[in-house]
Amino acid sequence: MTDTFAPVPSRLAPFLAQWDYITEMLFERLAGLDDAELLWEPGADAWTVRLVAGRPTPDVESWPPSGDAAPPRTLAWTLGHLGAGSFTRADWLVGSHAMQDGDLIWPMTAADSIEFARAGLQAWRGGLAQMTDVDLDTVGRSAYPGGLDPELPLIEIVWWVSKELLFHAGEAWFVRDLYAHRRPD
Repeated sequence: MTDTFAPVPSRLAPFLAQWDYITEMLFERLAGLDDAELLWEPGADAWTVRLVAGRPTPDVESWPPSGDAAPPRTLAWTLGHLGAGSFTRADWLVGSHAMQDGDLIWPMTAADSIEFARAGLQAWRGGLAQMTDVDLDTVGRSAYPGGLDPELPLIEIVWWVSKELLFHAGEAWFVRDLYAHRRPD
């Protein structure tokens, strides 16, 4: 038996098309990424993923939006943030509604980080493909407790998560450019 889903609501289709395009471009841009570049810190006090008590741990998992500058991020942090955030939101959208920050182990190798981000982004995208117009208008449909999800209609959360992908994909591209053109020590 195969799962069948209702057609994607017309107002969701542009988000999904953009999502597909940006993820395709992101993973094409990550081709050739190695472990040294993944963990390269593009500035002082960069956020990254570090071993803490033998477990890979992000310096920060998320931060509230503000006008203040955040420290630069490594590709390990960016890919981990995209993967973990998408996995967690997908769980609260169509899964067990139990996943918490810290339940996932953020990878510290290039190959594992790329796969982690890809799988997380696919999980969120797959959950969205199941949504109806009623779901998109339902306040709290994305019940993730770590944000405004319980207070906003799902379509607003779709917008926010899409913004996260655009922001962090651009960040990853820029860090790759910086790494390729860094000054010798």
